[in-house]
Amino acid sequence: MSNNLYLVFSQKPDWIGRDEYHEWYAKHAQENIESAGFQTAQRYVVREVQNGRPVGAEQHLCVYDFEGDMQTWRTDLNRRIQSGDVVLKDWHHDIAFRSWNCEPVGDLLHHHRDGSR
Repeated sequence: MSNNLYLVFSQKPDWIGRDEYHEWYAKHAQENIESAGFQTAQRYVVREVQNGRPVGAEQHLCVYDFEGDMQTWRTDLNRRIQSGDVVLKDWHHDIAFRSWNCEPVGDLLHHHRDGSR
């Protein structure tokens, strides 16, 4: 696993069913990681929790692990969309997306199981 992450939060359009959205997004995430630089993708269903209780609407998170410069895979992905290799649904532009590029700061921390520091 590389140290670069790209987080994509999304909220499906209300008029798209949950199963249809999940089926499409599983295919879409696989299409995305076929672009140069992507390593892995993991999808999650997320809900905000306050005082131990879910609040707000269900959202979706896809965590992409990538190597190198973000612009490399972004350029390749855009090229693949334009060529028709990656097919977006008609309702793709109705999805509320927010994304974050994450670059590590410092070393990866590990739990010391034997109590040593």
